[in-house]
Amino acid sequence: MSTTEEFVDESDVLSALGRNWGLVLFLGVMTLLLGIACVAWPHATLAVIGSLFGAYLLVSGIFNIIRAFSSNNDRALLIITGILSIVLAIYCFKSLANSTQLLALFIGFAWLFRGIIELVVGIKAKGIEGRGWLISGGILMIIGALVLFFYPLGSLSTLVWISGIMLILLGISEIVGAFQMKNLVKD
Repeated sequence: MSTTEEFVDESDVLSALGRNWGLVLFLGVMTLLLGIACVAWPHATLAVIGSLFGAYLLVSGIFNIIRAFSSNNDRALLIITGILSIVLAIYCFKSLANSTQLLALFIGFAWLFRGIIELVVGIKAKGIEGRGWLISGGILMIIGALVLFFYPLGSLSTLVWISGIMLILLGISEIVGAFQMKNLVKD
């Protein structure tokens, strides 16, 4: 130990954590409420997510076009992706169905590509521990992508509902943890 290092008392660190229990409690309550909203109103939640997705596409499209004029590299690619993002954003804003279908396609393609990669890596990883998990995980991702492609609205609603349940459990855990942190404060 060098002379510049300070000795930190463990009880002081725990006490400092305990003094912030209110913030953790607030985050836990907000997480719980968000989870309840997702479970109670999955279609409304999906509408909000779809709208945010459209806004994201619009903003990222604008920034890609702006970046194209400040960059000498990949200028054409940035302009093309920027224009494509803006066109997709307009498509999203035309209707909720458009935004949820486009969101399902984005998620579906991400799952499809990841599933293919995991499957190929798993097949090529002969003799490696965990190979079966890679192969089965890849197959499940590909199946999940296909389900999203064929049943976009129902699939996304189910994902919102499952996420809501996870958020409820996480919120409860954070609330309990906040009260446990409160007990760490030194008197």
